[in-house]
Amino acid sequence: MSFIDRESAYVRQLFTEVLSSREALKCDAVLLSGGLDTSIASETLKQLPGSQLHTAITVTIDPAQNELAKSHALFSQEPQDVIYARKIAEKLGLDHHILTPALDELFFTASGESTLELCVRTRQTFDGMELRNAVVIAHALKYAKSIGCQRVCTGDGADEMFAGYSFMQGMSDEDLQKYTVNMVKTMSFCAVPLAKALELEVWSPFLDPRVIEYATTRGNSRVLKVGQFEGVQHGKLVLRMAFPDVVSAGRKKEPIECGSGTTVMPALAELAVSDNEFESEARDALDKYGIVVRDKERLVYFRTFQRVVLEGQSSNQLQKDSTDACPDCKFRLRDGTSFCSVCGLYPARPIIRD
Repeated sequence: MSFIDRESAYVRQLFTEVLSSREALKCDAVLLSGGLDTSIASETLKQLPGSQLHTAITVTIDPAQNELAKSHALFSQEPQDVIYARKIAEKLGLDHHILTPALDELFFTASGESTLELCVRTRQTFDGMELRNAVVIAHALKYAKSIGCQRVCTGDGADEMFAGYSFMQGMSDEDLQKYTVNMVKTMSFCAVPLAKALELEVWSPFLDPRVIEYATTRGNSRVLKVGQFEGVQHGKLVLRMAFPDVVSAGRKKEPIECGSGTTVMPALAELAVSDNEFESEARDALDKYGIVVRDKERLVYFRTFQRVVLEGQSSNQLQKDSTDACPDCKFRLRDGTSFCSVCGLYPARPIIRD
């Protein structure tokens, strides 16, 4: 048996043990993106004795519900999440809820607190990359709560620890090892605080301490994380080799925003916000708060950030910092990262390489 085969067998056993835990078996729903990570989690969990998993929730944008996006042909193809998720749910016999919200429903209008407002208030951010992903998770969690689910399984952590991102796959073995260890120290996921705000629980097998230890020690090698699977170069190689029978074993990595369809938001903001509006409101943000708003999409989110965080009644957990602050928004940077979690500037501090 080869080295990769031995490690794949070990990983399969490890995940079976993790998913056999009491915390895992209590999951009654899964946020089913149809990617490799949720495919492994749901397909392994469902077959275990005592599993309470019965519901799958998938979010995909309906382009027909936004006339501006539709008229400018911003949706070039059907989002892929629902295609894979449907296959997994059918295979497992899950009660599959496919949610098709309009962009306006997620980002702009709603009865009560909008999904965007929930995300901005909870995550304290107006960064586009964060919010395009967070609104999808928040919408799914809100729905899970509405139908009585209590503990929701996610696939958080796999990309960060097993080289799921394309930029990690191009690193040398030494750089990837160091980056993975640092990533584990700084990674955070929106599902946890969003679920807490909604009085739900979320759980991911990839964030179990046993999996984290494997990914940063014994399994922290490029040969286990990057390589050929079914003739195609992929990240998360050892996961694919460990679970070659799951529906999405060969699916390429897609960010949540691509799989769900929220990736159109930058282009939509360009159409929805005039140049004069952007120049005027960006100037006001700089004059009033010392905050640089770099583009129209950020301005769409900054309007909510200003109302909910800077001027609202919600708890403002952000700190101004004169010595270790983001150059654009002036808020204190998180330790160990060059990315500003508030405005999305990168690099927000010099990148130091060994």
